[in-house]
Amino acid sequence: MAEPKVLDVDKLIDEILATKGPATYTDGLSEDNWEQELESIPLFMTRSPGEVDVAKSPALAALQALKYETSTPHGRANAYKEEGNEMFRKRRYRESLKEYSAGLKECAEDPLLNAVLLTNRAAAQFHLGNYRSALNDSTQARTVKPDHVKAIIRGALSCVQLGRFGEAIEWCDEGLKVEPENQKLRELRVKATKNKKQQDRDKRKQSIREKEQKKQQEKLLSTIKARGVCLDGRSGDSLEGSTPSGGRVHLNSDGRLVWPVLFLYPEYGQSDYIEAMPETDRLCDHLEMMFGAERVPWDREGVYTPTHIKVYYEQAITEAIKEVKVELPLGELLTMKGLVVKCGTPSFILLSTKSPFYKHYLAKRT
Repeated sequence: MAEPKVLDVDKLIDEILATKGPATYTDGLSEDNWEQELESIPLFMTRSPGEVDVAKSPALAALQALKYETSTPHGRANAYKEEGNEMFRKRRYRESLKEYSAGLKECAEDPLLNAVLLTNRAAAQFHLGNYRSALNDSTQARTVKPDHVKAIIRGALSCVQLGRFGEAIEWCDEGLKVEPENQKLRELRVKATKNKKQQDRDKRKQSIREKEQKKQQEKLLSTIKARGVCLDGRSGDSLEGSTPSGGRVHLNSDGRLVWPVLFLYPEYGQSDYIEAMPETDRLCDHLEMMFGAERVPWDREGVYTPTHIKVYYEQAITEAIKEVKVELPLGELLTMKGLVVKCGTPSFILLSTKSPFYKHYLAKRT
């Protein structure tokens, strides 16, 4: 190793005086700033150095620099570890992360020190909620030193937080091989085992639910296909999509299809949504219920009445509209040629024959 250079202070002072002349200190203590100035001098500080902004205290910055001024990577890594521990004790986890990372960058050839730095960084990550990063650091620590129990405990804790209970049990078992009587590992293993059993039960229940849902879906699709209803351009093989209230076609207790239905009023840009309409219902009955009693708010001229409303559907290929007979049940209407149920929701266009809009719209769509 090269000999350290010795600074000739006298020579340095002579050079400064020769080039700049005697220096005058102009920022001395005054009545206004003496307390602030003393707080920046380590000897007179009333607060912990960790609470002071190092950038505003040259003296403290110099002392901190001296702290890491060591000739070996091991010494510097250890200094970073101690500083990280200090930050960790003060719950300043992000700052402790930086210190532990800086220590690891020194690449000290000491497996135990590197394992400690990794484990401590894992602890800081854990307290910040970065459980995956904590698990990664714990895994690296074990790579460096397989029998480092603190790393094993931290890895098990991270697995528990991530819901990886089977892995947590494996971590605990590895640790108990090293320290069979370690109480923390024993408690962790009991907790992980209990959680894994509950997780397995939940998975089994979810699997049963999914199988039942699949069975019901297949039955529903089979029924729709048997009725001759076309979904999204294919004969009864897709119910993907959503409706305004999240309603879905389903079979009732009598084995009848119940559909969500959408009524569209292009003249006013309005719509009505019927969440559940059995296939045996007639549109005319719904129109009487919706328009028979009183005028709807958006019908300014009062022309939308059951006797003047005509109902149409849009044909899939031509996009032309075709009138439906409102006296027929919904199930029969859905089998009409060219009618496609999109997103699992039949939709119909409603127009009033008493509105001037009626003829203009028909001219464009028929």
